[in-house]
Amino acid sequence: MALNVKVTNELKNPTDVGFHYRMLCMTGPNKGKVYYLTGKRILIGRGDNVDIQIVDTKISREHAELSLSDNTYTITDLGAQNGVIVNDRKIKQAKLKDGEKVVIGQTVFKYNIYNIKESKEMILAEANPDSQMSKDIKKGIKVKIPSRSMKDPEFRPDLAKVPRADSKSRFVLFAVILIAVVYVLYVGDDKPASTKAKKGIIGNDEADAFNESIVIKKQILDDDSQKKLNAFIHGGRREFREGNYFRAMEEFRLALLISPNNGQASFYLSKAKQRLDDEISKNFEKGTQEQDSKKYQAAIVSYCGVIQLIKEYPNDERYKNALTKLSSIESALGLEKGEIRCFEEKSADSRN
Repeated sequence: MALNVKVTNELKNPTDVGFHYRMLCMTGPNKGKVYYLTGKRILIGRGDNVDIQIVDTKISREHAELSLSDNTYTITDLGAQNGVIVNDRKIKQAKLKDGEKVVIGQTVFKYNIYNIKESKEMILAEANPDSQMSKDIKKGIKVKIPSRSMKDPEFRPDLAKVPRADSKSRFVLFAVILIAVVYVLYVGDDKPASTKAKKGIIGNDEADAFNESIVIKKQILDDDSQKKLNAFIHGGRREFREGNYFRAMEEFRLALLISPNNGQASFYLSKAKQRLDDEISKNFEKGTQEQDSKKYQAAIVSYCGVIQLIKEYPNDERYKNALTKLSSIESALGLEKGEIRCFEEKSADSRN
């Protein structure tokens, strides 16, 4: 349970880079305690197996659940008799906003979201991890940032490793091209032209150096493309850290459109897909166990968790399977088809 919530009495705001979600206990038996939410799913109640335990006879053992999605937590009433109140309104499920108050029994929580941006020091440390300055930054030692452009090779390890061609190297390159063309035209084999190497690639051992230089040149991007590539990778990594794996995958796919051979984008794309598959599998497994045990409210939360993860992809088979599971729960509870809704529909008055 400790993995899902960090408990402290410190009211000081967080300093680490990234999103932080805080529940400050303002009244009740836990008054003054600060809960930093770190898990995907967090249980609140008076039972021994919950993440946030409140000793209050007026609340259930498993009273409410918090689930992380779209950079905030959604709170769900697990069928408790006294319910859950958000900003003086009794709810079944609601997506929490910064500064909102949550009432459970005699306890009032204040919910806050902190988005700590990445500092210049951490950007530098990540761009050039092997430098002494980067090692000092990671140890927490204060360093003086050099007054140089972030376009300098020291801050761009992908370009620093590829030397720019001077006039002499260009001359050598053109000479190699000329030799290769002459070799292909006059010394090459008698195979038909249709079987020759693809355009831009020379299939001779003597021209291997030329082919390698062409591949390297294709990896060098102009400043505008490089900025877009960096932005997509940075955005993808941010979404990945926050558990928005589908969004992260979209960012990394856009990065690969700009630079198809980019190792960082390929690595994180694969990793995000694996994490998403794992989360969906866990939700299905938990939901199936809860449904078999006739814990229908908890099972609804699990299957809705699947739908939340892939809500922008309703044609995904896993999305359809989750809807099928919810439909079977509706039948078991004697509900009308479509009565179980994973997302609260706001009325026209509430939107105005």
